[in-house]
Amino acid sequence: MKPASGSGSITGEPGYRPITALRRVPPRRWLAAALCVVLLGGSGALAADGDPTPSSSPDLVKQANAPISSILQVRLQNSYVPKFTGVSGQGNTFSVAVTMPLPEFRLLPVPQLSLLTLPAAVTVPSGLTGVGDLRFVDIAVMDAGHDILWGVGPTVVFPTASQPTTGLGKWQVGPAAAIAFAPKRWLIGVLAQNPISVGGDSTRARVNTLVLQPFLIYQFDHGWFVRSQPQLLFDWKTGKQILPIDLGAGRVFSLAGQQLNCFVEGFWNLTHDGPGPSYGFTVGVSFLYPGFWERWNKKPAPAAESAAHNQ
Repeated sequence: MKPASGSGSITGEPGYRPITALRRVPPRRWLAAALCVVLLGGSGALAADGDPTPSSSPDLVKQANAPISSILQVRLQNSYVPKFTGVSGQGNTFSVAVTMPLPEFRLLPVPQLSLLTLPAAVTVPSGLTGVGDLRFVDIAVMDAGHDILWGVGPTVVFPTASQPTTGLGKWQVGPAAAIAFAPKRWLIGVLAQNPISVGGDSTRARVNTLVLQPFLIYQFDHGWFVRSQPQLLFDWKTGKQILPIDLGAGRVFSLAGQQLNCFVEGFWNLTHDGPGPSYGFTVGVSFLYPGFWERWNKKPAPAAESAAHNQ
């Protein structure tokens, strides 16, 4: 959604906007930015490898950028926050996300769109770097095949953080829902999640937060696109909120037979309660596998049938 890439994917990564800070930003963000520039700049020549390019597959661009999508993809992204409000320092989060669509009757009688996100490196003001909390959302798509797609399912947060400051220390479970439609070159929709703490460290604050991620993607020719995917946070327990806007651009293209989505985007917080990012930037690349299930389901022809065909 897509029937369903970010700011963070219905298109991804639910990789929530980083709200941590750091004194010194590691060089990996510059490496990620350089990789994106090289791929975007050289993709025009490198895409001419005989494989289909996004210009011949318009839906691929939309699916590649949905928070959750109907194609298998592995997304690597780095978000850098140069300035915080109420906190001295900078912030950086490197995350890995995997979208895992399942055809109908694999697990359920309806298609499923799943997203698994791991903040692999979160650095905080003390200089500590650690793993964040693992997040998973699974949407069962109802009435698939129509112009408007919608679905519901669970969202789960696992307290996998390696440091107290890089996670919330709580097991969280809650509802999730998504709706999207794709008129011509557009993909428009929203992904909503509300994880609620159900266990974990008793000394940590309980969690009940609504995360709304509206998404808007417009596709140009040759795989280029612009998109907006802000993540709005509403804390039901404290009444606090974070309301950002964002704008990004990128390109989906083929490199040596591998479909890629390279993107950059900036985000600004219009309003927030308490310490939080003032603005930031995200760069990322997604490895796309649009024909994964078709190849998986392809069965080799029986030996006798193959021999008869070759005669």
